[in-house]
Amino acid sequence: MSKRSNIIPYGKDILNPKWPDATWDVGVLFVHDHIMFEWLETVQQKFNCEVPIKSVFGCYSVMWSGGRNCSSAYSWDYSGWTPEVFIKEYNNRGINVTYTFSNTLLKEEHLTDPSSNYLLDLLGKQEYDGNAVTISCDVLSDYIREKYPNLKQKASIVKVTTERPIKRTFEYYDSLFEKYDLVYIHPDDNLDLKLLEKIAQSGKQDKYTLLINEPCTRNCSIRNSHYDEISRAVIDGWHGQFNFTNVQQFHSPHHPNSICEKIHRPEIRLCILSEDEFKNVYDLGFRTFKLQGRDVPWNTMLHNFSVWMFEQDSISEKIFAEN
Repeated sequence: MSKRSNIIPYGKDILNPKWPDATWDVGVLFVHDHIMFEWLETVQQKFNCEVPIKSVFGCYSVMWSGGRNCSSAYSWDYSGWTPEVFIKEYNNRGINVTYTFSNTLLKEEHLTDPSSNYLLDLLGKQEYDGNAVTISCDVLSDYIREKYPNLKQKASIVKVTTERPIKRTFEYYDSLFEKYDLVYIHPDDNLDLKLLEKIAQSGKQDKYTLLINEPCTRNCSIRNSHYDEISRAVIDGWHGQFNFTNVQQFHSPHHPNSICEKIHRPEIRLCILSEDEFKNVYDLGFRTFKLQGRDVPWNTMLHNFSVWMFEQDSISEKIFAEN
C-alpha cells in the first residue's frame, strides 16, 4: 500500500491523474459567472494550474432557451452587467461560450424574437472560434447558419432525445454532422460501450461531448414531455424584453404531466457515471465532458468540480473546503 505524500501537489499535478487530459464543459453561464471568475483566478494563484474548463454553457430565459428551467431557480443580481461582458471575460480566459438555444417548440414565427436575436448577435459578432450555440430545432439551426455561418453549432441532448427517445445508433449520431459541428451524446448512451466503440473507431471523438452527471433516471419515459413543458413555459411567459439590472422571470408552472421518475421510482439508477464507468469512456479516447449545473447552487457545482477534475487524496478536499 502506497503512503500518502505529505507534500501538496502543485501545477498540473493537482488534476485527477486517472484522466489527466479530460476537458470540461460546465453549466455556469449567466448563473455563476462572477464567482466562477474568482475561483479560476484563485486556483491559478494558489496552485499555478489552469483549470481545464474549455467551455461554459447556459442561457437566461429568452424565447429560444430550453432544456432546463434555470431562470426560476435563483434571484439574480447582475447590476451593471451585459451579456457581452461575460462573453469577453470567458473568451479572454480561453474559454468558449455556448448558448443553450434548445427550445423544442420553435417555429418560423419565433425566429424574429428581439431578445433572442440580441443575444445571438452578441455572440456571433465576437468571431471567437470556439463559441457556439446548442440547438434542438433545425429551423433555428438554418436561421443561425445563414446569419452567422462561422458560429459553431452543437446538436443538443434535447434534440437527440426528441428525435430518438428510445434507441440511438452510430449511424444516427454520425448523420447529425451533416448540419451540426459538434454533438452531445444522450446520457443513457454513456453506458452503451458498443455504440461508443463505434464512435471511437470513426475517429470523431473530439466532436462529441458526454454529459456524465445527469441527475435524471436512465431510460426516463418523460424526458420529451418535460422538455416540451419547459419550452412551452418559456414561449408563453416571455414578453420580448430584457432589463439588464433585473432579469425577468418567465412563468414557470409545475409539471403535472411530467413528474420525473426519480421521484416515484427511486429504485432506478440515475445517469451519473461511476468512476469506473467514466474511466471506460475516457479510455476509448473521449476527452470532452459536460457537467450540468445551470439549476443548482455554486456549492453543488464546486463539489462536482472537486470530484471529477482534481486529485483526490488532498487537492479535492482543499478545493471544496476553501472556496
